[in-house]
Amino acid sequence: MQKILLALFLLSTASLSAQPDEYLTGLVDFLSVQFTLPDATYPYYDNEDDYRRRSGAYNLARTSEPVTGQEFSELINLRVSRSFPFAYEAGWNVVNQEPIQQGDKVLYVIYLRAKPNATNDATARANLFIERSTDFRKEFEIPIDLDETWRRYFIRIDAQSTYPKENLVFGLHVGYRAQNVQIGGLAVINYGQDVPLELLPENLNVSEYGGFEADAPWRAEAAQRIENIRKADLNLTVLDVDGSPLSNADVAVNMQNHEFKFGTAVAGSRFPGGQRYSQTFVRNLFDLDGKGHGFNAIVFENDFKWPGWEQQWVTTNSQMRRTVSYLADRNIHMRGHVLLWPGWDNMPFRMENNAGDPDYLKAQIENHLVKMLETENFDVPVTDWDVINEINTNRSLEGALKGTPGYETGREIYAEVFKRARELALEAELVLNDYVTISAKNEIGSLIYDQYQSFVQEIVDADAPITGIGFQAHIGGSPNSIYEVEDIYDDFYNRFQLDQKITEFDMRTPTDTSLAKAYLRDYLTMTFSHPSMDAFMFWNWWDVDTWQNRGANLYYANWEKRPTHKVFTDLVFNDWWTDETVTTNGSGQADLRGFKGEYTITLMCGDQEVTTRMNLTEDSDMTLDCAQLLTSTERPQLPTGSVSIFPNPGRGAITLSNNLPLQLEATLYDVSGRQIWEGTLRHGATTLDIYLNAGSYQLRFTDGVRTGTEQVIRW
Repeated sequence: MQKILLALFLLSTASLSAQPDEYLTGLVDFLSVQFTLPDATYPYYDNEDDYRRRSGAYNLARTSEPVTGQEFSELINLRVSRSFPFAYEAGWNVVNQEPIQQGDKVLYVIYLRAKPNATNDATARANLFIERSTDFRKEFEIPIDLDETWRRYFIRIDAQSTYPKENLVFGLHVGYRAQNVQIGGLAVINYGQDVPLELLPENLNVSEYGGFEADAPWRAEAAQRIENIRKADLNLTVLDVDGSPLSNADVAVNMQNHEFKFGTAVAGSRFPGGQRYSQTFVRNLFDLDGKGHGFNAIVFENDFKWPGWEQQWVTTNSQMRRTVSYLADRNIHMRGHVLLWPGWDNMPFRMENNAGDPDYLKAQIENHLVKMLETENFDVPVTDWDVINEINTNRSLEGALKGTPGYETGREIYAEVFKRARELALEAELVLNDYVTISAKNEIGSLIYDQYQSFVQEIVDADAPITGIGFQAHIGGSPNSIYEVEDIYDDFYNRFQLDQKITEFDMRTPTDTSLAKAYLRDYLTMTFSHPSMDAFMFWNWWDVDTWQNRGANLYYANWEKRPTHKVFTDLVFNDWWTDETVTTNGSGQADLRGFKGEYTITLMCGDQEVTTRMNLTEDSDMTLDCAQLLTSTERPQLPTGSVSIFPNPGRGAITLSNNLPLQLEATLYDVSGRQIWEGTLRHGATTLDIYLNAGSYQLRFTDGVRTGTEQVIRW
C-alpha cells in the first residue's frame, strides 16, 4: 500500500500569522484584479516562512535558501540521491491547518523547476498531488516534467469531501530517479462555496511537452520513416483483350483499408443482437470519415477478461460468439484482452481462495486457456491476444507459486502460459501488455522500467513464443515527451526484436482541446512512423462507453464529433491514404507509390468498366489483363460465401471450404496474374499444401457457368 510519510518535525499545532506576508498579499491582490475573485482564507499557511519550516519531506535531502528575481523570496531544495521502485517513496508535502468543507473552491499555487544534479542533468520529474491523508483518495494528481525554468502552477479544485485539520495533503512524489527539484511561491487559498470553479485560474504548463514545436526535428525524421516503411511501389501493366499493351488507359487505384491496425476498445454487446446494440455505434465504428472507411481493428475491453467471461459482466457468452462471427465476416482484426491478469483482483475469487494450492492454480489456468482457445475456438477469428497483462504490478500468482517445485521465482508460470497459448492458438499473435513504461512515465534506467525489462527477458530466455510487446498509453495531465516515447520504442525493439503496438491509448478527463488535438496528432505520428509498431488502439472512442479518460475520444455522448475526430480522420484517411488515378504509357505501364493496404483497381476494358482488388504489402508488379477481367465480370456470379478461406488473413496452410453442394474448379493467382495453384474443390474443406509469401492473392472458382472470386491475404 502506498504510504505518505510526513516529516517528524511537522508541527501540527502551528499558529498562523496575523496577516499574510508580502508574497501572499501580492498574489491575492493579483488574483482579485485579474480574475475578479473575492476575499479568501488560507487553510494551510499564510506566509512563506511557515510553508518552508512546517512542510515535511522523506527519503531525500531538504534545504532552503533565499531567492532573488522572483515574486517569492524563499525556495526549498529537494535532492533525491537515487531511484526508487515507486515515485511515492521519496517526497515532500504539507497538510491543511484549518478544515476544508465539501464544495469549497480552493486554489493551490506552486512554483517548480529542476536544478542540475551530480551528473549535470538539469531535468526532473515529479508527481504533483492533493489527497486525503487517511486513504490517499485523490482530489488531484498529475506527473510533470521540469527543467531549469521556473514555472507557476495554478491548480483549482472543488473539494469532493470535507477535510478536517491535517486531513488534506498537498505534495510531490519525486522518487523517479536521482534528481534535484526546487519549490517556491507556495500558497493555498480557499474561496469558499459561492464562487464558480471556472473563475479560478488553472495553469498546469502541459502544452509544451517534449517535441511539441512545429519545427521539432523528430517531425521530418518521422515523415521520412513513414515514406520508407508504410508505403510500397506498385508497377502496373495493362493488357487489352488481345494481350497487347493498352496505352493511355486511366487506372483508378483506390485504397480501402490500411495494413497498419487502427482500432479501439469495444463492448461485444454493442453489436447486432446485443442487449446494448446501437446502430449508430456500429455505423460510426466502420465509417469514421463519411466515405465508408473506419476502424479496421477492435479489442474487447472487458468481455474476454477471465472473470468478465465467467460472470458475463456486460455481454453474454452467446452474444460474444455472435459478435466475434459478425466482426470476422467483415474482416475486422480482433484483439483478445486478456488471457491471464495475474493479480487476485483480476482473476476469479476461487484463485485467491486456493492460493496455497499450486496444482489447483495451474489447473484453473489450463482450463481457462483451453476454454477460450480450444473449446470456444476463439483463436481462429481472434488472431491477436494479450496473453498476460501487467506482470510488473500484479504479482499475486507469482507470489503464490514462488518456492514451490519448479518455480524458483514464481514467474516461471508466464513462459508456461505463453507456450500453452501457442499450442492452442497456432497462428495468433501472443503479446505481453503493461502500463509501467509510458502510462506511468517510468524512464529508461529507472528501477521499475529495468525490472519490467528483466521480467520480459526471463520470458524470452525461457524460449516462450512471445511475438509482441503491448504498450498501454494512458496519458496523464502532463503528456509524455515525444522524444521519450521514441526512446522507449527504440529501447524495447533493439533489445527484444519483437513487434510492438499501442494497446490502450487515451488522455485524462479533462484535457484542454488544443492539447488533445496536438498530442493525438503527434503521438499517432510517432507510433505510425516507428518500424516496430503494427497497431494503435484507442482505449475507447465514445464518451458513453469510456471508463475514465475521455480527453482523446472521437465522439461526445450525443455522437457529436470531438475536435480530435478531425485530427484522426485527416491523418489516417487523408494524409496516410492513397487514392490516385494513373495513365499508362505506350507500353501499357504505369506506376505509383501508395500506403500499404487493400485497394480496388478500376479501369475501362473496351467499353466496359471493370474492378479488381489487391493487397499492397510490398513493392509489387501487377498485370491487369482485360481478357481475364472481362471473363470474370461477364459471367453470372456464384452466391456470396460460396467459398470460405481460413485463416484469412493469416500464415501457414490455407483451408478452402466449398459451402455449395456441388464441385467447383478453382485457380489461385498472385498480384501479377501468375497462376500459383489450380484444382478441384469438392463440398467441404480442402487444405492447400503450398507455401505462399506474404502478399495478396486472388482465388477464382467456377461451377462451369457461374464464377466467384475471393481475396487471399498472407502475412
